[in-house]
Amino acid sequence: MTIKPKPTDTEIKDQIMYWGSQQMTYAIRNGLSMAGHKGLKTDWVRRQLERLERAGQVKRVPSVYARQICWALTEKVTP
Repeated sequence: MTIKPKPTDTEIKDQIMYWGSQQMTYAIRNGLSMAGHKGLKTDWVRRQLERLERAGQVKRVPSVYARQICWALTEKVTP
């Protein structure tokens, strides 16, 4: 198995939608790791999500957890 380079914005956004309409930061990182992006740190993924948030592509959504950030896409996705 080869290790892929850092994930693209599209791959990060695809992970948000993989199991539903929103995901926690660590779940996005885990999904990217399972997709072959080994060695990713959760803080790197969070910084990329914050960059996408500033660009208006993702948003933070309420979570039941006090310290974990949950993310969703800002545009509507139709199957």
